[in-house]
Amino acid sequence: MKNVQPVRGTYDYPPIQAENREILKQKILKSYQDNGFSLITTPILENLELLDNSDGGDNLRLMFKTVKRGDKLDLSKPNLTEKDICEEGLRYDLTVPLARFFAGNREMLPNPFKAIQIGYAFRAERPQKGRNRQFLQCDIDIFGDDSIRAEIEIITTAINTYTKLGFNNIVFKINSRKILNSLVLYCGFKEEDINSVCITLDKFDKIGLNGVEQELEDKDFNKSNISKLITAFNDIIERGVNVATNYGVDSKEIENILNIINTVNSVITNGKCVFDLSIVRGQSYYTGTIYEAYTEGFKGAVGGGGRYDNMVEKLIGINVPAVGFSIGFEPVNLILTEQGKMKKEKLKIALIYDLDDDFTNVLVRKQQLMEKYAVSTYLRAKNMKSLLDKLKFANFDGFISMKDEEIKTL
Repeated sequence: MKNVQPVRGTYDYPPIQAENREILKQKILKSYQDNGFSLITTPILENLELLDNSDGGDNLRLMFKTVKRGDKLDLSKPNLTEKDICEEGLRYDLTVPLARFFAGNREMLPNPFKAIQIGYAFRAERPQKGRNRQFLQCDIDIFGDDSIRAEIEIITTAINTYTKLGFNNIVFKINSRKILNSLVLYCGFKEEDINSVCITLDKFDKIGLNGVEQELEDKDFNKSNISKLITAFNDIIERGVNVATNYGVDSKEIENILNIINTVNSVITNGKCVFDLSIVRGQSYYTGTIYEAYTEGFKGAVGGGGRYDNMVEKLIGINVPAVGFSIGFEPVNLILTEQGKMKKEKLKIALIYDLDDDFTNVLVRKQQLMEKYAVSTYLRAKNMKSLLDKLKFANFDGFISMKDEEIKTL
């Protein structure tokens, strides 16, 4: 018998899960649209050269790549390289495809352009809880606004969306790559070291400062520089962002972060913003403000994003500021499911009929019931218990026969 299980790190979703996921996706989409963002879609396949040059950090190592087809693939060539074999890649997030879309359509788009993307991305992760190889992303982005107004609108839209989903305690933890970059340089690291250092700092929540120090040493960085960085990092965490000016950070960047925090906190009631130096975000394309969303009772982030002002320029040579955010669909779905907050708009019922029932009358009854319920017709089975068990698995809430007046729950 052939293997009928999905590829490791991917999942089939039976009706209950699939329908709940669709409900959640539509709620997120509606909230984004209610906040004035516009929906676009992009292909899951992207040019490999575009993906390889996207500053995606560790995500580049986790990228799935497709093999050339037909005459394009010549395995007889000596000393084959990856470029000889691979041509395209599956998108590892939705940001790179969005930048490509904007670059190709910018003349027709309003400025600033506020985009929604909801779709699957793919990474060759080591499968574990919360880490899938195929995962749904729900993004909003603003292109063309270099002011902190863009960050404020992104964050308030995100908190509004979390609130509509049933979260009333979202905390946005905010930092800036400019602060981190200045800090790294002040401590003696070279500019070309910044991305590597930040990738390690991004693991702070998992391995702590001691783990960060050890990994930086394992990367053969200067021990004196590492010591300075750990000392500065710890000092800013303990005493607050204003202390960062003691470590080469521009006061203007600190002012921007505080203005974002204060503005969001003044208009949002079901969430808050706080500064957190440990927020790093692993992707190297971030250029300024970065943030992650957290909720009480869940260890990891339930969303994240930031400013990435250089991505479009790399494609077309024109500087276009950009900032975005992605709701963590998988953790949000997990939390809401565990809390029993995934509710249907209509109960789903089965209308059971017999062979001697006139099917026209069955359909008339179905039409009547559909004013209040989602309804599907089923011929009465010899083994009704088996049928009802299967209906329950298919996410039906109840059933009613042609002769009954009341619905029976499953």
